Amino acid sequence: MSTSCEHLRTLAKAGVGDSHVMTLSDGRELAWTEFGDAQGWPVFGFHGTPGSRRQICVHNADARAAAVRFVTLDRPGYGLSTFQPGRRLVDWPADVEQVADHLAIGRFSVMGVSGGGPHAAACAALLKDRVAVAGIVGGAGPLAHPRIARDLTRADKVMASLARRRSVTVRLLVSAEAALASRFPNRALDLFARQLPTPDAEVLRRPEVRELFELEMAGASWATGRAWAQDLGLFASDWGFELQAIEVPVILWQGDEDRAVPLEHARLMHDEIAGSVLHVVEGEGHLFIVDALEAILRELVPPESGNHRK
Repeated sequence: MSTSCEHLRTLAKAGVGDSHVMTLSDGRELAWTEFGDAQGWPVFGFHGTPGSRRQICVHNADARAAAVRFVTLDRPGYGLSTFQPGRRLVDWPADVEQVADHLAIGRFSVMGVSGGGPHAAACAALLKDRVAVAGIVGGAGPLAHPRIARDLTRADKVMASLARRRSVTVRLLVSAEAALASRFPNRALDLFARQLPTPDAEVLRRPEVRELFELEMAGASWATGRAWAQDLGLFASDWGFELQAIEVPVILWQGDEDRAVPLEHARLMHDEIAGSVLHVVEGEGHLFIVDALEAILRELVPPESGNHRK
């Protein structure tokens, strides 16, 4: 992605805070943006698939009101972060830990939206000494699990099977979709909106939401298609850890009209993760986080912080 002055002006227009890029121990670059209260409880936010650090927070005031230092990261291949060949889901927590160390953050919470959900679960499983609370919002579950696989459409089953085998067909398909969306974001959003349930279509009609999504599509990284295909392969394969092994408090939110990630994904993870809490949001789809972000962030602030709010 270009880092020209014009690109930076575009970020400013979108209401996005300063973007930062650091070099990781293996030489890759990883980018993040901060929202909210610089002195607040730190929450690392993981975007959907595809997406970037700009995707999660439409209104900076939400993070400020929740007294949260909201750090949203670009996963490998998205936004300004370097693509990582051969990446595994269990590699992500090490990246998050390096950013936390760089920012002198000890304990923190994580929140994953949609395709960021499995990445939040991985952090809960592998960073239990540092993650205080993990939030999963409309998060994708393990596609290979029988409870999820049985409800996939025939087309989705074929795509999951190809993604699991890292078929080049998946990469070509999603790369073409990403390229078209980048060139014609307005038209792509119109087509996308026609497939959405009513609650999501109404959210997408809001000017500030539509503008953010258009900027997201138009400014996508050249590696978005590769990263997208890689994500799908990760979700459809063995995750590398057991959900039952998670000991960190986990809170799940799921719209009951979500078509992108059906409710069974959240129910499965709730059943597998001992002590987890599931909030089923009635009458909402996949984009309810636009209105619910402040409330969600408040629940991710643990009692151990000095600014916990009911």
